[in-house]
Amino acid sequence: MSSAVHDAATEADLLARARALVPILAAREPTTTTARNVPAETIADFRNAGLFHLLQPRRFGGAQGSVGAFLQAVEILAAGCASSAWVYGVLAELDWIFACLPARAQADIWAADPTVLGVASIAPRAVGVRTTGGWRISGRYPFTSGCTHAQWTIVGAKCQDTAGREEPRYLAIPMRETEIVDDWHALGMRGTGSFSLVLRDVFVPEHRSVSIADVVAGTPPGRLAHPDYGLLRAPRYFLVPFVLPAAGFGLGRRALALATDGLRGRGLEPSDALHLQLGEAAALIESALLVFGSRRAESVAQLDSGAPIEDTDVLRNRRDVVLAFRMLRQGVEQLVSLTGARSVYDIDPLQQIRRDLTTIATHIVVNEEAGLVPYGRFLLSGSA
Repeated sequence: MSSAVHDAATEADLLARARALVPILAAREPTTTTARNVPAETIADFRNAGLFHLLQPRRFGGAQGSVGAFLQAVEILAAGCASSAWVYGVLAELDWIFACLPARAQADIWAADPTVLGVASIAPRAVGVRTTGGWRISGRYPFTSGCTHAQWTIVGAKCQDTAGREEPRYLAIPMRETEIVDDWHALGMRGTGSFSLVLRDVFVPEHRSVSIADVVAGTPPGRLAHPDYGLLRAPRYFLVPFVLPAAGFGLGRRALALATDGLRGRGLEPSDALHLQLGEAAALIESALLVFGSRRAESVAQLDSGAPIEDTDVLRNRRDVVLAFRMLRQGVEQLVSLTGARSVYDIDPLQQIRRDLTTIATHIVVNEEAGLVPYGRFLLSGSA
């Protein structure tokens, strides 16, 4: 059975604290966007609200708590600031990857200070050159959201074995051994501080690594260190589709409220054409939220029950989140067309939402080919 927190009052309290932060994040959103980074005050607010370390193992001082509360919190926070919600999702979710590492690596990260935060650039962009006791790695890793607030990073690498063969692995590296390059000038999600990291001949001991295949399959060495922690048996892509995309679904909810209030305030002549288009946009957005939310709840319940997680469950989650995100964007685009030329102005909030959703759409987790092709292949494999 999972060791997730089942105390409804505790989970409700965490989500209430997240909702209480929404107006604060909204007030800071313009500054966050201009600075291209989440301010330290927001990180402190997340920490004071107890929103960090929900996924950190109890053995190292974490809550080992409610995955459901964490996943919902990302969407809730996006009602105030999508960039802040995204960075929260990254920083809080990294405890899951840290917990997948061997116990010795977890001690390296958490023993001295269990409150440290981590970020990641997980695509295996560089080669880990085999050396005595580990690997040496050099390379540039982009899209490291929230990196100025972290003490550790996970990077993906093609790590050589003793015969020179390469295996994709995640490597844990102290941030002090990296260089942050201020290169985040982006179309949307501008406040995420998704700067690049540069590694220059960094040594990574072998124990600070984990096979990406093991993390994806839910068979990492960290399971041995935390046998009572059900999250570590979850295949990574069973739950990951509900993490960062949640910021986009929170934006869709905001867009519908903004557009409806704006159209009502303009005193337009009522027409069936306008009502039809608005109704259709609302149906697309609310249906997307329904698919996303129901799949998320089902998946958390399945994990908490200790039931087996099959490959089909993973494929279905990726499929449905991709489809829901497509519906969400279609609905928001329809709202933008309804509001007219005002959306061309940078100060228009719908324009920012549109830019943010366009940027989120480039993430692999909501990539349609990555999410739909494997399910189609599965259907024709004869295993369905």
